[in-house]
Amino acid sequence: MKKEINPKVIKYIEEEIFPKYKELKGHTLKHIEQVIERSLKFAEQAPGVNLDMVYVIAAYHDLGRLIDNDTYNIESAKMLKADKFLRKHFSDEEI
Repeated sequence: MKKEINPKVIKYIEEEIFPKYKELKGHTLKHIEQVIERSLKFAEQAPGVNLDMVYVIAAYHDLGRLIDNDTYNIESAKMLKADKFLRKHFSDEEI
């Protein structure tokens, strides 16, 4: 059975998260798309992995640079945790 990413998650990320990368210098949307592609390819090697989670994490990984370049990883995690859409699609444990 082929694993697929929830189309609602893809739509949300493309419409709400991707546009935020236009504000960053150096970490463009193209970079994020490459990170997502590589992450999903890597995830293929892990049976049972939640591809929705892989997709979202990859999409968010540099978003915290909007707040602080030095602690972007922490800021990205805070942004992900605070996202109300994601809270509807993932359990607390998954978040």
